[in-house]
Amino acid sequence: MFANKKYTGLLLVFVALWAINYKSFGQGTDSKVNYDSSQRITLREFNSRIDRATLLLQTKKLAEISDADHINIMMCWNTIFMTAVDNRYIKIRKVGNEYVKFWGFRKPFVGSRYSKLEKALDYKKYIEDITKVYPVFTFNRGMGYFFPILNMEFGGTPHAYAMFEISN
Repeated sequence: MFANKKYTGLLLVFVALWAINYKSFGQGTDSKVNYDSSQRITLREFNSRIDRATLLLQTKKLAEISDADHINIMMCWNTIFMTAVDNRYIKIRKVGNEYVKFWGFRKPFVGSRYSKLEKALDYKKYIEDITKVYPVFTFNRGMGYFFPILNMEFGGTPHAYAMFEISN
């Protein structure tokens, strides 16, 4: 009789783990999104999208912003946050009594336009409050969010479809 309780408990644990892993972090295969494709736009169009996103965040409440504009805001942020120029650099810092090398990548999107968007996101507490606008979400790779209603990832380590590919 004791063995039955033990095996029943183990079975429940395995079923729970399977259920969690089945749709792991919103990356299920039932989506119609090609995770490896990104939308290619010019730098000029990207900058205009950044300006529009900043203006919307400064003038509207999060609930008043349309789904398409939320997708644009998320894609702009993902692009700024995750895009790096190919050339790496080494930073050497003194930690305690030792010097430590840190590898880094140069960020291509720096300047007032991009920092205004970042400040607007911080001011609106977008990262925290977007889950109030879209309460149905799962965590994506890197512990960002995946919103099935929008079919969009925000933060974390998003797939290519959730970022813009900028061409000159």
